[in-house]
Amino acid sequence: MTRRLRLVLQDLLHNSQFCGVHGNSILEAVSLVRDAIVYSETTGAPLYVLSLDLQNEFDRISHQCLFQILQRYGISIWFIERLQTLHENATGSVQINGTLAGPIPIHSAVRQGCPLSMVLYALCLHPLLHALD
Repeated sequence: MTRRLRLVLQDLLHNSQFCGVHGNSILEAVSLVRDAIVYSETTGAPLYVLSLDLQNEFDRISHQCLFQILQRYGISIWFIERLQTLHENATGSVQINGTLAGPIPIHSAVRQGCPLSMVLYALCLHPLLHALD
């Protein structure tokens, strides 16, 4: 599923997005910011820099919002239904003093460590980047 989504990521995502785009790295993003600052200092052009700390961002993605965004991108209903199958009945447990409590329904978050998570997060981040642009 991740490979299939990555095929369309570069066409869908904002050109300034580095998260989840194969071949792009955080080092390139830092270089881009550095180059923009140098350009601004050299030419006197105004520059505005916005830094966002998206703390616990993977935990806060609503499944409902995720599936709506995927539909807006034109991702096939068949593909979205497969993703829903992976997420809709997800549960978690908490162990307290050796006793396992649960199951606790999970209605938001993408699974950290799953190869699909970064791609889904990148697609969810895109509308924000587009609005800021």
